[in-house]
Amino acid sequence: MKSLKNIVLVFAVLAMLPMMSVAQKTEKITCKNERCVLETLEKLKSPDPTTVSEAKAQVDIWANHVRYTGDPEMKDVLKEAVFVFVEKNADSKVSEYLFSVLPQFCNKYDADDILRLAFVEPIAGAAIRCIGDIPGSQKAIMKYIDAHQDNLQHKDALAYAVGKLQITSMEDMLVSWLDDADDPTKIEIYNALMIIKSSDETTAIIEKGAKKLNKSKAADSKIAGMRLLVALNGEKEIPILYKALKNKDGKVRKAALELLKPYANDDVAQVVVKKCKKGDAAVDAVDWLGDVKNGSQMDFVMKQFSSKDPKAVDAAIRTVFKLDYAEGIKAVKPLFGGEHQEVIKESLIAYEGNYVIFLSDMMRLGDNEQKYAALQIVECRPVANFATPVRELTNSTNPDVKAEAFKLLRLVMTPAEAQYLMTLLEYCDDKYVEDVQLAIKNVTQKMPDKTKDEFASTLKHVRSDLMPRYYNVFAYFGTELCVNKLIDAYQNGAYQFEAKEALLLVENDKFKEMIDNILK
Repeated sequence: MKSLKNIVLVFAVLAMLPMMSVAQKTEKITCKNERCVLETLEKLKSPDPTTVSEAKAQVDIWANHVRYTGDPEMKDVLKEAVFVFVEKNADSKVSEYLFSVLPQFCNKYDADDILRLAFVEPIAGAAIRCIGDIPGSQKAIMKYIDAHQDNLQHKDALAYAVGKLQITSMEDMLVSWLDDADDPTKIEIYNALMIIKSSDETTAIIEKGAKKLNKSKAADSKIAGMRLLVALNGEKEIPILYKALKNKDGKVRKAALELLKPYANDDVAQVVVKKCKKGDAAVDAVDWLGDVKNGSQMDFVMKQFSSKDPKAVDAAIRTVFKLDYAEGIKAVKPLFGGEHQEVIKESLIAYEGNYVIFLSDMMRLGDNEQKYAALQIVECRPVANFATPVRELTNSTNPDVKAEAFKLLRLVMTPAEAQYLMTLLEYCDDKYVEDVQLAIKNVTQKMPDKTKDEFASTLKHVRSDLMPRYYNVFAYFGTELCVNKLIDAYQNGAYQFEAKEALLLVENDKFKEMIDNILK
C-alpha cells in the first residue's frame, strides 16, 4: 500500500509540474550527478511543509525510476548521495526517512555498503533496520553479528532485522540476548522470536516475557505485552484487553481496542461500551463500533450527538455513516455546514451507502452554507445524478454557491445537457465562461462529428460580441466545419486574437499543418 501511495504521489506531483520537453522530463527523473540529488535532499530539512513534500516526491520519483528500470548509473548516484547526506545529518529525523527509501531501490548486494553506516551514531540502528527491509540480506547481517560478537551494539535493531529476514539459525542467540536487555530491546527480540520460534521452550520464554511486559507501567511495554499474548493465545487473552480499557493512558486503551477488533461480537461490544462510558474513552469506543461495523450499541452512539464534547459528536458522525444507520444520518443533517463539516465531508466521501439522496437534499433544502458544503463534497464524489441540483444552483443568488456550482458543471453534466450548456455559454457571466466551456468539452468529447457540427450550427442568433466564447468550443470539437469557422474568424472577424488562441487548441492532427501555415 505504501508503494502504491508513493506512485500516486509521484504522478500527482508530475501533473503539477509546468510543461517541459522530453529531455527536461528525463533529466528531472534521472539527475545523473550527486550534487543535483544532494540539493534536493537538503530541501528535506526545510521548515516549509510544501517544500519538504515536493522534495520527498522527487526522491520517490528517482527511487521508483531505479526500481523499475534498473538504471545502474542513477542508482549509484542516488545511493551515494543518500550516504553522504545521512552521515552529514546524522542528528536529523530526515535520515530516518531516507533509510526507509533505500530498500525501495537497493538489493542484497548493497547491504554491506549500507552497514558501513552502522558505525555512525545516532543513525547506526536505522542503518541496521534498513538491512532487515531488504530481502536476501541474511548473510550481511550474520556476517556483521559474527564480526562484532565481543561488543555488539543495537541489539534491538539487529533483532528486528533477524526477524524480518527470518534467520532461524539465530533463535538461540536472540534468547541469549534477553538476559541483560532493556524493555525496548526485549520487545524487538520477542517480536523476532515470534517469527522464527521453533520449539515450545521458546514459546514459553516469549509468553513469560510478555506477561512481565504487560505488568509494566510504561505504556509501550504494556502494549507490547498485550500484543504478544494475543498473538500467542488469541481469544483467551480478551480479559487482559478488557482490563486495559480502564487504563488511564489513552494509548494503552486504543491498543486494547485495536486488539479486540477480531473478536468484536455483540457481547464484546457491550463490555467495551460499559468500560468506556465517558470522555475520550467514549470517543474511542464509538469510533471502534464504527470500525468493527457493530450496530448493537446504537443508543450509546446516538447519545453522543447531544454531548458537549465536539470529539464525541465527531465520533458519532463517523460511526453512523460507517454503519449506514438511517436515524443517525438523519441526526447529522442539522449539523451539516457547521463546525463538524470536515468530519461530515470525510465521512460522506468514504460512505458506502446512498450519498446521492443525502447530498441532493442538502443542495435543494439546505441554507446557503449547507448548499455550498454539499457542492464541495460533490466535487469529491461527482456522479450524473447531481446534474439537476447543480444546474439549479447555477441560478443561486449566493456568489459562493453559484461559483461552486459552475465549477462542478464539468464533473456532473451528461451528453443530455449539451444543448443546455451551449445556451448557457451565451447567457452566463464572463467569470463562468471557462467553466461552461470545459463542461461542454467533457460532455461532447465522445459525440460524432455530425452531432458536434449540429451544435455549432445552432449559434446563428448569438450576438457577435459573444461569439468568441464559442471559439474554444469549436477548437474542442475539432471538426472540419468548426476549424473552418475559426479560420474565417481569424482571417475576417473582429476578434482575431481570440480566434488565433482557439486555433492553437485544436488537437486534430488532420488540420495541424493547415493551421500552422495560416498562423505563420
